[in-house]
Amino acid sequence: MTILVAVTAALALLAPPLPASAASDVRSISGIPVIGSVVGRPPPRYVRLRLDVTAYGVPGHGEILVDRTLGRFVRRFDAGPVSELEAWDGVRAWRADATGMARIEGNVDERGMIRAWARLLAAVPGDAPCECGSRAPEVTTDAARAHVTGVALHVGSDTQHTSFGDYRRAGAVVVPFTIENSSENGTWTARVRAVETPRTLAPSAFAPPREPHDAMLSGVASVPLVAGLPLPVIEESIDHGPPLRCLFDTGGQNAISPSAAKRAGLTVVGAGTVAGAGAGVANVRYATARSVRVGTAELRDQPFVVLDFGDGSLFDCIAGYELLARFAARLDFANDVLELAVDARSLAGSGTTVPMTFADRQPQLDGALDGIAAAVTIDTGSVIGAEVNAPFATAHDLVAHYHAVPAGSPVRGVGGPVRISLAQADELRLGELRLRNVPLMLTDATAGAEANPTVAINLGDLVLRRFTLLLDYRRGTIRFDTPQKLRAHPTPAPQ
Repeated sequence: MTILVAVTAALALLAPPLPASAASDVRSISGIPVIGSVVGRPPPRYVRLRLDVTAYGVPGHGEILVDRTLGRFVRRFDAGPVSELEAWDGVRAWRADATGMARIEGNVDERGMIRAWARLLAAVPGDAPCECGSRAPEVTTDAARAHVTGVALHVGSDTQHTSFGDYRRAGAVVVPFTIENSSENGTWTARVRAVETPRTLAPSAFAPPREPHDAMLSGVASVPLVAGLPLPVIEESIDHGPPLRCLFDTGGQNAISPSAAKRAGLTVVGAGTVAGAGAGVANVRYATARSVRVGTAELRDQPFVVLDFGDGSLFDCIAGYELLARFAARLDFANDVLELAVDARSLAGSGTTVPMTFADRQPQLDGALDGIAAAVTIDTGSVIGAEVNAPFATAHDLVAHYHAVPAGSPVRGVGGPVRISLAQADELRLGELRLRNVPLMLTDATAGAEANPTVAINLGDLVLRRFTLLLDYRRGTIRFDTPQKLRAHPTPAPQ
């Protein structure tokens, strides 16, 4: 994505470190001067940092572009399957994956983390609200130089740590030449190789990119679910190889087991981690598939996480966000079929439509549990009913309220076992849809997905199977239809 229109200077290529005697020339930006101005020099509105990066073990390049007047920024990493974009355009907090497919973040912490980066990087009025998530960032500084040296950002159950170092003067600005970030996904590092101060930028410089043209489907693809399994599993072909069993998972993204990646001939790179249910993390690597086919639908040049799903797994891979970002999907549990279409209007049915937003890549709905406001994520990759996150259960004393029964640790995810108590709610509301007699699993996790304070409930298939789901990520809606079991055509008697 080219966003440079005119550049007044390309400065500080291997620039010398800022001398200690010049520290008094640095001015704070609302107390958090990651990019500072030099006294006596007209401050530039736009600053671009050209980067050499290593993202989760994959080398590449990137940039951070900042509008210091309006507080906008965009960060881009070009590093193979872990390439990504993240930005605040003044209104929307958005991300895009290695394909350039963008999504607007609505979860309070996912959006808040991006807003926090904007506040760290750009000058804003000192009394402007941070809107940096459910918990305030923790910023550390070098008081003598008035530099930010680190920040801790709380995102769901994770705390991301970023350090800034090797500050140098580059013309009219002072910037850190080294940045390092660690999270539950692993570590990325960036080294500034050039600083530029463009006079002007394209109007779209901070806006989400256009949707990539990397998917094909004519008409409606009808994909049968693998029979006899407790989860929705479909067949998927990667790089024209033999069919693989893939979990259809609204809570997941493209993922494949190491053995399946080897069978498909994928080149595996990098090293990172992922978190999920349970307190631990699992090691992952990364790959890119030239072709992914689901029925008659095809996606091209798709990034994959390479993850061991554990012994006895029912599937080889996961089909999630990437498929759903490109095609509307109708998941018909009653008839064991998944239908895909470019336009949701091509898919039959009628029901209650509920607006959705994104918690990273997962759909999140506004709802309420027996009258208590609750953010609810939709997870077709979970076999259980309504899994209630520990902070929400604790805040409302739900174990006592529902007279919940301890049930040990029957839930296990990539991070290990989760201890639960069982209960039942009278009503769960999703938008305008009301569900009665909902089975609850109250967790007491202190880490992992169940410790996320911004999500109250992760809703799985035990409840979702009451409906046929129409997932329309483009329009930001999920429709809940009443299931209709189709009559099987009678087999003609032999003559």
